[in-house]
Amino acid sequence: MAAPWAKTFYNSKQWRYLARVYRESHFHVCERCGKPGAREVHHKIHLTQRNVSDPNIALNPDNLILLCYDCHNEEHERMKYRKPVIRTYTYDSRGNIVSVTEPETYPPLP
Repeated sequence: MAAPWAKTFYNSKQWRYLARVYRESHFHVCERCGKPGAREVHHKIHLTQRNVSDPNIALNPDNLILLCYDCHNEEHERMKYRKPVIRTYTYDSRGNIVSVTEPETYPPLP
């Protein structure tokens, strides 16, 4: 999930257009493993609050790589270290569920 400061960028017309054209130009094939159906346009130099407004980094096709879901997760090591998301329940005195709290985001990586 994109950081709050990056959401504006990832929702911009410029990024959405570039990402679509990049996917099409690589025939939706993962550049790392060759799997078809790749959708994740990944920045080789990761975006930060400092460089997200620099088009030489954020909008430069030479800084992009098309990855499948698995390779993208491996790149970020999301699945490897992420703790499970825990739903919490509140009960009344009779043991009935009063409320359920769903986490809004995944816990941060260590």
